[in-house]
Amino acid sequence: MNFTYNTLLGLTNIIVPIITFPYASRVLGPQGIGITSFAISLVTTFVILGSLGIPIYGIREIAKSKKDKTKLSNTFSELLLIQVFWSVFIIIAFASWLYFTKTYQNEDAIKYLSFIHIFCSIGLINWFYQGIEKYKFISIVNFISKLLTIALLFILVKQKEDYWLYYFIVVMSSLVSAIISITYSFKFVKYKLVKLNFKRHYKPILILFSTQIAITIYLNLDVIMLKYLSQLEQVGYYSAAIRIIKTLLILVTSLGVVLIPKISSYIYEKNNNEVRVLVEKSINFVLIISFPMMIGLCLVSKDIIILFAGSQFGIASSLLLWLVPLIFLIGMNNIFGLQILVPFNGEKKLMFIVIFGAVLNFSLNFFLIPIYQGKGAAFSTLVTEGIITVLAYYFSKKELGFKFPIKKFLTYLILSLFFIPIVGLISLVFEGIFYVIVATFVCAVLYFFALIVIKDKFFIENMYKPVLLKLNL
Repeated sequence: MNFTYNTLLGLTNIIVPIITFPYASRVLGPQGIGITSFAISLVTTFVILGSLGIPIYGIREIAKSKKDKTKLSNTFSELLLIQVFWSVFIIIAFASWLYFTKTYQNEDAIKYLSFIHIFCSIGLINWFYQGIEKYKFISIVNFISKLLTIALLFILVKQKEDYWLYYFIVVMSSLVSAIISITYSFKFVKYKLVKLNFKRHYKPILILFSTQIAITIYLNLDVIMLKYLSQLEQVGYYSAAIRIIKTLLILVTSLGVVLIPKISSYIYEKNNNEVRVLVEKSINFVLIISFPMMIGLCLVSKDIIILFAGSQFGIASSLLLWLVPLIFLIGMNNIFGLQILVPFNGEKKLMFIVIFGAVLNFSLNFFLIPIYQGKGAAFSTLVTEGIITVLAYYFSKKELGFKFPIKKFLTYLILSLFFIPIVGLISLVFEGIFYVIVATFVCAVLYFFALIVIKDKFFIENMYKPVLLKLNL
């Protein structure tokens, strides 16, 4: 059931950008999208720094405490207060950054909204609800937030100068979610200010905080460095391409978030066999989903960019091709890092991996963006994620000793490669939106039919039969 709700959450996060971004990009253009994308990336950087790694660490600790309400209240209060106090310093740091770098000198609306955006992050306590496995609530709040975003976007944003209203809508959506999340938490915990043990969290949080800093660098620095080392239009083009990748990644990584509390509980109970079963299922899930996505996206890259962002973003199709492998790489990193290393208290290993990746990503961006602009940022991200995947696999393999399914890897890849001649034939008959829709539908049907024909055990047992059961077939 949790996976169902998390899948619905993922589908909502996929569908909404498909509705909102094409409208926003056509109204605001590359420069307007560039300004707002930069603002969101900059705030996200400081938000992650302000989170102190609690969104990852908190899931594990809440999962351990969820059966004892007193212990749960203590753990939650300790983590939330740590985050609140630290966020004060982060807001000061953010203000200093804006002042010394002279960012937003002529953008007062964006500047003040950015501060509200950072403040909202404190109330977005999804780590708590993930820890107690209340995915239904997370899905409902997310749906309300996204519905508000869609409604306000079409009502308020009408011209290029409305880019600040677009960012206003993003911030207000976060504020509503934060208020609802904090209010509902009173049902499960009592907020405490005394008799709390903060010290027990300092060491693991410090390690994860270092990890989060590094993750922040290589996940958000591409957009930020593009703004400072290139032009706003390049930020807009790159943002359109990476937005498509991140939208699809929501579905690829949806299973991983659900499994973190379960894996943490099994490890706490010293049941490594169950952990191994869950991890191997996660790997199969990423493989079976990511390969058809990647091959399909490569084949319709130009058309999907134009449909998603508009003809003025056509140049972004080449960036999209560079970024496509991230679907597989980040899907694997999600498993090796969040599902194995963190639950097994391997924060130090994860910290080493991401710090190395962050330094590499910063260095590559610094030298490549001034020369190759958006393509330089895409290449830097791709190389960084590739190396991080190799390192994360090495350390997680030593920790758990799971099996990587090479045979399934090749099977799903080969089946996906058959899309090439199929899509080629479809392109002779259709073009534009009909080409994308027909190609996607035909390839998806043939792919899943092929999995049934070859009697793929993972697909039949974990995807095909559960769907038939739900439909009472």
